[in-house]
Amino acid sequence: MSTRVLETHESSTWTSAGSPAARHVLLVVGVSVLAVVPVLLFGVPSNRDLSNHFRFALPFYDAIAGGNFYPSWLAESNGGYGDPSFRFYPPALYYLLSAFRFVTGEWYVATLITLVFVAVAGGLGIYFWARTVLPSSQAMWVGLFYALAPYHLNQLYQATMLAEWAGAAVLPFVFGFLERVCAHGRRRDVAGLAGSYALLVLTHLPLAVIGSLALVAYALVRVDGQRRLQTLAKLAGGAALGLCASAVYWVTMVSELRWIGINTVDHDASVDYHTNFLLSTLSPDNMNVWWMNILLLMSLLLSAPALAAAKKFPSAVRNAWRNQHPLRPVAVLTLFALFMALPLSRPLWKLLSPLQQTQFPWRWLALLSMGAAILTAAVVTEISHWPRVKRIAVLSAMTIAVVFTLSHVVREAKFLPRAAFENTLAEVRGTASVNYWFPIWATSRPRPMTGEVEAAGRAVSVNSWTPEARRFSVAAGDATEARVRTFYYPHWTATSGNQVLPTRPDKDGALLISLPHDAVSVDLAFTEPERSRVSSYASLAGFLFIGALAMPLSRRRKR
Repeated sequence: MSTRVLETHESSTWTSAGSPAARHVLLVVGVSVLAVVPVLLFGVPSNRDLSNHFRFALPFYDAIAGGNFYPSWLAESNGGYGDPSFRFYPPALYYLLSAFRFVTGEWYVATLITLVFVAVAGGLGIYFWARTVLPSSQAMWVGLFYALAPYHLNQLYQATMLAEWAGAAVLPFVFGFLERVCAHGRRRDVAGLAGSYALLVLTHLPLAVIGSLALVAYALVRVDGQRRLQTLAKLAGGAALGLCASAVYWVTMVSELRWIGINTVDHDASVDYHTNFLLSTLSPDNMNVWWMNILLLMSLLLSAPALAAAKKFPSAVRNAWRNQHPLRPVAVLTLFALFMALPLSRPLWKLLSPLQQTQFPWRWLALLSMGAAILTAAVVTEISHWPRVKRIAVLSAMTIAVVFTLSHVVREAKFLPRAAFENTLAEVRGTASVNYWFPIWATSRPRPMTGEVEAAGRAVSVNSWTPEARRFSVAAGDATEARVRTFYYPHWTATSGNQVLPTRPDKDGALLISLPHDAVSVDLAFTEPERSRVSSYASLAGFLFIGALAMPLSRRRKR
């Protein structure tokens, strides 16, 4: 069945409440909710990443509650020295958590709602993509297989990589809109591509980098025919518009990457991409790769129908390529994801430095899980017609994968019920940064200070102290430097009246401010550069333009 036929069928059934497609969507939503029922029953899954997420989320919420809707400096981390992680980590997940925190009034319930919301969004996203290349009944199976995908569940239950898990809910929408642009090239599909791509960039940077490369590979295979250049132009325009809409985040991030350690402060070899390729070792000494190897095996077992249907693989590939089969780009994407996770792709990783910063080649299992779910669903209805031995072998392989995933990935997760979760949040405030977010001038163990400011024996009085604006007074004395319990960063500006006071980093990265011998009142403020204002306006303009594209043409003419 061609993509165009599938799209036409979809448009006629998607909004009909009693249609088969509507029932299929409800089943996908139900399965997605079932996938997080253990969270609702036993508590929030916990791992090291959970503390990292809430070390970020708590002050992010506090800033929003105080009227700062895009905070610039995480002041309470590292025992009060702070860090610039707000400037480098995509904010979408934390806006979502904060929104539900405002509504519910507590973090535990807000987190549970967020996890259910993301799970359902992921199910609908993969259904949306699959629906562009498969009938609704098979797209429903895609939602089921994606909900049970070992790596996808591992993101939540074992690794607690919540931002990546949220990004994996957004990325299928990007692929779905890419397909729709290729099939129809409609204005609203370009808007959908731009909006979903912007949301991906604002949700998880490593998956945005990986996903962008995968989207290019997918598009090059997908786009063909006489409208090739026109379609590529629309795809490029959608991606550019998505980058414009997300500029408020990535312009700052790209401009200031040179100011953070990126694993040079307290180097952690476990996050080096060189040591994290799938099948690069079978030894449990490298626990990350050893566990991901197992998840790869379980993913392949869950995809047994697709593998079994590829018995005549070479000829099938040739026929699919020649006949422009709708699943051709999905198959190529799945194989490309597997290739990028294996040591065979080392030359490409060495060539692309942004790819290296994604840390873990096994992150490509997220793309493999999506593609494998679609390919498996495409043939699952044919199992009943297969020979009995082949049918039993395939169903047994799938059963092993599901049982392993539920018994090891889900059941063995460390769950935090309400009381334990709230204790974890109480303990996370002020804790040390992830080594990636230390400014290059800093050390991981700055010298303890008795107060917020020290001035070499001169009396200091703190008048006000907020995350991004401080005021203190220093009595007269010898000209010296005041040491502030804050890491140096170029955007910290110290003034006294109309005079700008020189600043520099101490040997451990603390902010030093030069003081005259007179008594002085110092205003210390985190001042955003002009590019931040420009990128904010660019994002606003980008989202407004996306909205205008998405609006039906007749309505725009009336307005």
